[in-house]
Amino acid sequence: MQQEEKFNDWLFRYRYVYRVRRTDKNKRRFLQALVTDIASMREDVRVIEYNQQKKTASRNVYVGNVKKADRIICTYYDTPLAHFGGYRFFDRQVQGKRTTNLIILSSILMILLGLAGTLLYMKLATTAFDLSSLYTWLFIAIFGLYFFALGKVTQGLSRRKNVIRNTSSVLALLRLMEAAGPNTAFAFLDEGTYGDNGLEVLRSSTKKQAQIIYLDSIGANEPLQVIGSGISKGRLAEAGLTATPGNDVTYVISGSVEGAGYELTKTAMKQDLNMENLMTVTALLK
Repeated sequence: MQQEEKFNDWLFRYRYVYRVRRTDKNKRRFLQALVTDIASMREDVRVIEYNQQKKTASRNVYVGNVKKADRIICTYYDTPLAHFGGYRFFDRQVQGKRTTNLIILSSILMILLGLAGTLLYMKLATTAFDLSSLYTWLFIAIFGLYFFALGKVTQGLSRRKNVIRNTSSVLALLRLMEAAGPNTAFAFLDEGTYGDNGLEVLRSSTKKQAQIIYLDSIGANEPLQVIGSGISKGRLAEAGLTATPGNDVTYVISGSVEGAGYELTKTAMKQDLNMENLMTVTALLK
């Protein structure tokens, strides 16, 4: 399969077939497909589990030798819950509030809908609650579905349009790894939407001096931003980019500067994949 055909196949499957990666079942299906795709290019892929004491373990996928690599390029593969507004990079508190507020409002609306349905049934019912009546069983079925839906809403609904956040970064890693040298490793991290658990597990396995480059939502129709010092000024200049100071992890994102932080708008997250940004990132990190 030619490179572009292979990329289009990845794009279709990870955009539509494996687009939601939130539950353990979702993630297992995605990881099975991901490992199969990687194994067709390389043999040095492995899945590691952590948090095994929990009901469901979390999993990172490593390609290459993360213990010896001088550079590790990584991203998270799990997908977020639906939330109000855009995506605020690096601010877990703000992003958590946006998610919680949507869950609370949706739950209240669902409860009000249930109360309205109950009152309507009581008003229209002409007989006592009779298990021999077809209407009674229809009412039971409707309310069974209602409580099932209410349970889903109170836990938070999965966001379904995830090609920007963060399938675009997954695709960038797949595109990079085929021609990468032995000093570069790759990591697909779990638990990245609202925390750094997967990243911390990775860091516990790397050399202290290893450069970690973390991609997040790089395929949006927004300017590319580099935060950190893990990419040389020469490579940045070739890509027409500059870096702002950061910590020991270098982040590559696409978003707008908002105040003292970075924001990816709700509109940008719904748009199509920006191939120019993706190609710029892959050229930058080759």
